[in-house]
Amino acid sequence: MSDEAWSTPLQLDASASSIVGSVREHNEDAACAHPDIGLLAVADGLGGHNAGERASGLAITVLEDHLRAARAEGRSPSLDELLAAFDAANAQILTDAEEAPERAGMGTTLTAIVVTDNRVLLAHIGDSRAWRIRDGVVEQLTHDHTVVGQQVREGVITEEQADTHPMRHVLSRCLGMGAEIEVDLAEGDLAIDDIYVLASDGLSHGLSKEDVAEIVMTSKAADESCETLVHTACGRDGQDNITAAVLLCRDH
Repeated sequence: MSDEAWSTPLQLDASASSIVGSVREHNEDAACAHPDIGLLAVADGLGGHNAGERASGLAITVLEDHLRAARAEGRSPSLDELLAAFDAANAQILTDAEEAPERAGMGTTLTAIVVTDNRVLLAHIGDSRAWRIRDGVVEQLTHDHTVVGQQVREGVITEEQADTHPMRHVLSRCLGMGAEIEVDLAEGDLAIDDIYVLASDGLSHGLSKEDVAEIVMTSKAADESCETLVHTACGRDGQDNITAAVLLCRDH
């Protein structure tokens, strides 16, 4: 199988940016943007003694390596391939945590998209978010896998109450939580001028989805969008690590 299976008729402009924020000493977020394989991903780690930083870094590295190996071996991009990459990342995090007591319990969110041909593949676990901006309309593509997020979906509390809830950061799902993981998977069509934005919760707590859409629609390039997003979010809140990854889909 040729590289055409990993190509798209559109021109892809992708970038990622991550900052520590104004309070934290370490950045436990990680991200990647690889237009050559249509990959965009964000991970937000958790765990003491820099274990969160290690977990998020492992997740991104394993994801990248798995998808590049799949391409080299001629396997077409698919939701099954993305899920296999998430499973491999989870297994690596669990193995790594077992090797050092100070890394026990480490984990990470992971949200990723792969653009191929005329399709967009999405895989997600945790509370990092993915949005799509199409024709000026912004749509959140992911659900937060948090205890509070579940309460919102069940109608127990409102989104406004969730924004200030003291337990809003408690994850109900993430990589590293156990040998079996539940990953949200979705597939959709791709259109000219679509914009995809992935973000850690440090960004989504500082900016509304409307803020995000306005910034990326008025930026000229993906790298400009990312830098504006993370620094605007830092100015609004800035207490957490802040990460954004942006993919612009343009006509050749």
